[in-house]
Amino acid sequence: MSLYFDHEFNGPIESHDVGSSRYRYTVVFLPDALATELDLSARPRSRMRGEINDEPIDAGLTPVRGRWYILLSKAFLKRHGLGVADEVNVRFSLSDPQAVDVPKALAQALDNDVVAKALWQEQTAGMQRGLAYRVSSAKRDATIAARVAEVLDVLRGKRSLRTKPARVGRRVKREGREEK
Repeated sequence: MSLYFDHEFNGPIESHDVGSSRYRYTVVFLPDALATELDLSARPRSRMRGEINDEPIDAGLTPVRGRWYILLSKAFLKRHGLGVADEVNVRFSLSDPQAVDVPKALAQALDNDVVAKALWQEQTAGMQRGLAYRVSSAKRDATIAARVAEVLDVLRGKRSLRTKPARVGRRVKREGREEK
C-alpha cells in the first residue's frame, strides 16, 4: 500500500470496445476484489485521484458490465512508451465526485462576473470539469484568455463548444475567386 494513497494494484492495459469495434478505449480495469471492497456499485459516479506509473491522475471510475475501469489517454501511453498488455502500477484514493479544480484565470473571471458565476454554479460537476479543462489545457496566456472568454460565452448560451467558431481573416472562395 502506498504512503499517500489508500489503494494500490498492478494491472494490464487493455483495449475496451465501446459499442462497436470502431470506438476503442485503452483502459486499466480495477481488480474485481478491489471494486467489491470499495462498493463502487453503490457509488456509480466515483472519482479517484492518484498516480499511474508515478504520473498524477484525476479521473472517473467508469462502470461497464459489472467491472470498473480508468481511461488512459493516448498522450499518457506515448509519454510512458506503453501499449495494450503492458502492466501499470495504480495508486489512488477515492475523491469527492463533486470537486472541480478551477484554473486561476477562470476563477478570477467568474468572481468578477456575478451572472456568469451563477450560471457556473447551475452546471453539473462534470460540465464544470469539462469547461475548466478547456481553460487549463491552454499553455499561452493569450489562449488562456481566449478560452476564458469562450467559457463565459458558453455559460451565457452565446456559443457551443461542439461547433468551431468562424476564423477571422480566413480565405473564403466565392463565385470562383478567393476573398480575404
